Amino acid sequence: MHKDSLAKRFAGMNIHYFRHDFARFLRDLAELELTRVELWGGMPHLSADDVDAAEVARIRKQIEAHGLALICFTPEQCLYPINLASEHARTRDRSLAYFTRSLEIAAELGAPELLVTAGWSYADADPDPGWNRARDALGQLARRAETLGVGLLLEPLSLTESNLITTADDLVRMRSEIASPVVGAILDLNAMAAAGDTPQDYLVRFGRDLRHVHVCDGTPEGHLAWGDGNLPMDDYLNALLDGGYTGSFTFELVTQAYWLDPRSALERCVKAARALAGARQ
Repeated sequence: MHKDSLAKRFAGMNIHYFRHDFARFLRDLAELELTRVELWGGMPHLSADDVDAAEVARIRKQIEAHGLALICFTPEQCLYPINLASEHARTRDRSLAYFTRSLEIAAELGAPELLVTAGWSYADADPDPGWNRARDALGQLARRAETLGVGLLLEPLSLTESNLITTADDLVRMRSEIASPVVGAILDLNAMAAAGDTPQDYLVRFGRDLRHVHVCDGTPEGHLAWGDGNLPMDDYLNALLDGGYTGSFTFELVTQAYWLDPRSALERCVKAARALAGARQ
């Protein structure tokens, strides 16, 4: 594979830029010669609860003005009060409305995919009722996504984040029960490593339905910049590429160590990605 074509498949994400202006994030991507972006939907950049059509259009114009391709809209969803599997009907209904609005925003932005997670149930409780609630809510979202022409990327989480979809096999089961062609798989390297899964596990189970990858180092968790953890990052990505994965790779950096100087962490990731691309020439 040509070095430049692989390098162009890496994307930046604004989640660790939330203490900075969105325009600064876009400038950094352009200066680092990244061409793809995954848009995290949270304050102060874009919160589904607080934007109207005009604001969404303005953000889309900003992204396009920097020559960036928007590959996915990822609304904030791992913090209270969003939980599709909640036993509390009001929380569950609010969460479903939030994701439904997020789907509409994705369509307005021109994003081909929306990232969604299943939520969680109590760690010391039977997970089956929570699983069923999540499945029903995700099924409703899938039907809406079908009408909007937006794909749904369903992401496993680590056990510290959820007890519902944490492994590749969990994801196989949930996709089977939802039974919608718009629902694809996303691989997060931290969640994969924490679950004891491998890139090959995802490739075998999902094939072309593996549509996105979150690139993050860790120990095994942490969502760290490439090289700041102890995961075999080059091995993981080489396995995906050798196995035929053709989608995008997003640098997803979350830890607060990067909040005040987000560019340095992103720059390390870009440098490592380009080194990998060069080694594969």
